[in-house]
Formats: sequence, structure tokens, C-alpha cells
Amino acid sequence: MDDKKSASSPNVIWMFGDQHRAQALSVMEDPNVQTPNIDRLAVSSRTGIAGSPLCSPFRGSLLTSQYPHRCIPGHDIALPDGMPTVATAFGHNDYQTAYIGKWHVDGATHRPSDTRPAFQYVNPNRRGDFDYWISYENNNSQYDCWVHGHHEDGAPIKSYQLRGYETDALTDLLIEYLRNRSLDQPFFVALSVQPPHSPYVAPPEFMERHRPETIQLRPNVPKVNRVQKQARQSLAGYYAMIENLDWNVGRILQTLKDTGLADQTIMVFFSDHGDMHGSQARILKCVPWEESIRIPFLIYGAGIDTGLDDYPELINHVDIAPTTLGLCGIDAPENMVGVDYSGYFVADRQKPVNPPDSAFLQLVDPGWIYGFASDRERPWRGVITNDGWKYVVLEGQPWLMYNLNCDAYELANLAMDGRFKQERQYLQNKLMNWITHTGDIFKLPEI
Repeated sequence: MDDKKSASSPNVIWMFGDQHRAQALSVMEDPNVQTPNIDRLAVSSRTGIAGSPLCSPFRGSLLTSQYPHRCIPGHDIALPDGMPTVATAFGHNDYQTAYIGKWHVDGATHRPSDTRPAFQYVNPNRRGDFDYWISYENNNSQYDCWVHGHHEDGAPIKSYQLRGYETDALTDLLIEYLRNRSLDQPFFVALSVQPPHSPYVAPPEFMERHRPETIQLRPNVPKVNRVQKQARQSLAGYYAMIENLDWNVGRILQTLKDTGLADQTIMVFFSDHGDMHGSQARILKCVPWEESIRIPFLIYGAGIDTGLDDYPELINHVDIAPTTLGLCGIDAPENMVGVDYSGYFVADRQKPVNPPDSAFLQLVDPGWIYGFASDRERPWRGVITNDGWKYVVLEGQPWLMYNLNCDAYELANLAMDGRFKQERQYLQNKLMNWITHTGDIFKLPEI
């Protein structure tokens, strides 16, 4: 690839974990974890928004830049047949495209009743238009995962077992891809790993660094013995998994340097949603509190402006694909509804005209019930604003309202506080505008 080509068409790596909340990085001043390699990526941005904090809906929106009610509304629901993806757009612009790791957008309707998601075969026409695809549908285990797929020439990759810890093994596949890629085209490759999703297990050398009794809990974890004990136990493994993830980021950065790709490649690091770990007395995801919806969003590499101090803080799941295309000088296709924020990160792109001053939050179809909390069974909609307000409603009922400027841990719910009637109406109007603008259907409360 000549210098002119590489400058105008940089390579891109997406790397994203599952359930990695934004707060759990040393660059975000979490005292429990050390992430020096991930911190290196935090030169132009810090956080983004998982507008639908559940695996499949986020992933559908990530790939297509469509909101969940137009794409994948709930857990284990399939990506609509024929829907263009970010790989489609990159492919139309002469990029090699590759996907490695967790897929989770093929849905239960394509899975035989006697087959676990870990062994589900994803048909080639349901692999998102990626040239190279080696993946699994879903697998809540951290070791010895099974993968299948196809090579760039369409030749099948029969199902086989990747031995060892998943993040390490999948990173090995990415490194192999980087070392053996074709030299005549730029590439876009996505690496999706299961950790730090539960079960909270990492290789022993990482697990031994963390003990439940030394974990510092967030102030919004209630001082209830049962809640705090569970949070400490899960967080010890969680932080070990994140430090392993960080180690693998270091391996990728070293490979880019060793192969001469570092000056031609952009890395975008994020997660599909966060994890509550006892905050608000909740666990896991699906809820609109910060630990669930706030994710890392880091852009690093070729051509990225490292001196920015006005980066957008509300980049939503639908914005990641068009922004990534924009980083490569590619205008997002008309089928993508998200905003291209690339002008905040590279000098030769325009910033969006009149960008949204808020982000739309949704749980469209909870779909799967483990009994963690009653609200998990109910759809909700919400909005988070650039001026620091969050407002969330259930169908026909206000639920949450926070002023994040003075209540970062969301300890004072103002949803029913009569002193904030004006602010509530302001946020209700914003939420109504989002619902109307996106073609969503939801019964807002009367206030």
C-alpha cells in the first residue's frame, strides 16, 4: 500500500469486550484496576453511551446504525435478513473486512432447540457481509470456546475449539490476521471478546492480583452485607478480566508496531454495555444507571488529534459505525441513522452541523427474565443530555431523573420531586422528540 493510499484510507481495528463499564479503567481513576495499555488509547475521548444496555440490541445497532426498535429489539433476536452493515459500507469502499469473536446477532430462531448458543451454526449469508468471519454466536464460558466461519475466498472454516482463555485465543487470531493480511487493500477488522462478562474468571496470574476484601466499592453500593459481599466477590474477578483485556491490548499495539502498521491504523476501543456490580443494589445490565449505560469509547492511532478537549461525550451505539467510517474519509450511507462525529477526532473532516444535545436510551424488549429486578420485565425509554440531566420513564410512569452535574452516583431521584417540574417537562419534551424522530412507539407518562 503506498503512503498516499494509507493516509487517505487508514486501517481500523474495533476491539470491544462485553459488560465493561466506563468507570473500570485506571484512566477513569478506578483504584481497583491498572490498565496502562488501554489508557494509552485515551488520547481524544473517554466514554460513550450504550443506548440499549443489552448484548444483542447493542450489537445490532453497532453493526447497522439503526435503533433497536428498527433492528434487534431484544435479547437473542436475529439481525434482519439483508440489512446492510458497517462491513457492507467498508466493502463498497475497497476495504478488506473481518470479524473475530462473539457475534450474538443470529438469534434463537436460527438455532435448533437441542443446540446451545455456543455451538450454533451461523449461516454464511447471516455473517454481516464480512469478507473473513471466524466467530461463535454466544458462549458464557471463558475457556476453550468453539469457533467456525469462512476465509476471504469463501472457503469454510469448520468448527474447532480454541484452547485456552478466550480473550488470549481470540487476540491470537487477530494478530495472525494482522501479520498475514493482504497488502493491497486497507482493512477493517472487529475483535469482539466475551470478557469481562460473567462468569468473572481470568487466568490465575491475573486473578491472584485481586481479593474481594480489598475491593473499594462505589458510593452507590448500599451498605448491606449481602449486596456488598456479592459485589466484592464478582468485582475481584471482573477487574482481573479487565487487566487481562488490557494485556491483550498491549499485544495488539506491539504487533502493529512490529508489522509497520502502527502509523496506518486507527484503533477504536469500546464495550457493548456496562455492569452494575451492586450499584443501586443491582447486578449486570439492562438498566439506565451510569454503571450500565456508560462505556469506554477510545480512539487512537493514525491521524487522530490528541489535543482535543471538546470531544463529544454522548456518542451513542448508533453513532459508532458512521463515526468509524468518517475517520476513514467515508461518508456514512443513507441507511445509517447515527451521527458521524469523526470531525472531532481528525482534522480533514467536518464536525456535524447541529449535532444532538442528548442521547436516546431504550430497553425495547427485555425478553428474558432472570428475576434480578422487577423493572427488568418492563420496557423503558430515557434521555441523557449534554448539560448533565438524565430522565427515564416506564410505560405511562416516570421512573428516574438525575442531575448528574451534582449527583454523579445517582443517589437523589428527582422524578417525583415537585421542585423540578420545569426540568422534568424539558426532559419529557426531549424524550418525545427522540421517540417521534426515530419512529419509536412508546406511551409516555402524563406529567
